[in-house]
Amino acid sequence: MNESAVTTELDLEIVNALQINPRAEWSRVAEALGLSAPTVARRWSALAGQGQAWITPAPGPRYLSAGWSAFIHLSSAPSDSEALIERLCAEPAFGTVSLVTGSHDVFVDCFASSHNELMDIVTGSFPKLPGVSHREVVFVTKLYRQASDWRSGTLEPARARLVSAGPLAEQQGYSPDHLDAALLVELARDGRASWAELGAACGVSPQTARRRVERFLATGYMTLRCDSSTAAQQGLREVTLVLNVPAQYVDDVGRYFAALGNCRLSAQVLGAQNLLVTLWVRDYLEVQAYERELAGRAPGSAVISRQAVVRTFKRLGHILDDTGCSQRVVPLPLWREGS
Repeated sequence: MNESAVTTELDLEIVNALQINPRAEWSRVAEALGLSAPTVARRWSALAGQGQAWITPAPGPRYLSAGWSAFIHLSSAPSDSEALIERLCAEPAFGTVSLVTGSHDVFVDCFASSHNELMDIVTGSFPKLPGVSHREVVFVTKLYRQASDWRSGTLEPARARLVSAGPLAEQQGYSPDHLDAALLVELARDGRASWAELGAACGVSPQTARRRVERFLATGYMTLRCDSSTAAQQGLREVTLVLNVPAQYVDDVGRYFAALGNCRLSAQVLGAQNLLVTLWVRDYLEVQAYERELAGRAPGSAVISRQAVVRTFKRLGHILDDTGCSQRVVPLPLWREGS
C-alpha cells in the first residue's frame, strides 16, 4: 500500500473503528478488519502523520456538570476577516472556528472550566478582536448529542461490534487536579499515546496515567473523539439550524435530532433561540425535509437561521488547512484544577 495515497476504503474503516473505540488495541481493530495489527498501526500512523485523522479529548455527555460552553456568532468587515479568524484560532478557549453562510460570518464554539472563566472570555476577548461588527453569544444548557457520538457507518454492524468498548465502571463526580489537566493536554497532542508515554510526559507511572484517564472518562465529563480531514468525510456538507421551539416540545425535538445518524450536534441553548442542531448532509435540499418534520412535531417552531459551513479553520483545538487536515493543536481549557 502506498502510505501517502489519498484516503482509501481501509483508511475509512480504520477511522470508523476509532470513532467507535478511540483507544482500541490494534489487535482488536485488526481482527475486525481482517488484517494484521502492524498493518493497521502503520496505516494509522501514516494518516495521523499527514494530519488526515486524529484523536483528541472532547466534552463528554456530563461535561456541563464540570465545565461551561457557549456558541458565538460573529460578523466582521471583509477586510478584517482573515485577521479575525487567525486571532480566534490562536485563542485556546475557542474550540471550533468556521466560516459560514447566513446572517453571520463566523461560527465559534467556546469552552471554559468555570462560569467566571466563561464570563471573562465573553467580556474580555471581543474588544481585542479585529473588525467585529456584531456578536451573539448563546450559552449551552443541555446536550442531547455531541460530535463524539457521530459515526461514519463505514463498518458493517457485525464488524463494528467487534471494536466496541465495554462500559467503564461507573465513576462518581470529583474535582480534577493538575494531573488530570496535564493528561488532557497530552491527549490533545496524541489521543492514542501509550500509557507509558502519557505517564512519562506527566511525571507519573503508566499505571497512574491509565487509572486517571479511565477515571475521568468514566465520569462522563470527558470523552475521546476521532476526527478526520475533508477527504474522509465522503462528500458530506455541514449545516447548522438555529431554532426556537416551544418549551413543551424542546426536549422531544432535541432528542429527535440527536437520534438521527447524520446529526453531529443537538444542544439546548439560552438565547433568542433555544435549540441548535448541526447535521451532515449530502444535498442541502435535505434540510427542508427536517424542517417539515419539525413543523409536524412541534407546531409553532421557528427557524431563526440556517448556516452552511464554507470552511472550518479549527476543529476542537486542531488548526486545519484548506483540505481539512490537522496542522497543529491548541489544547482546549476543558478542565482545570479547582474548576
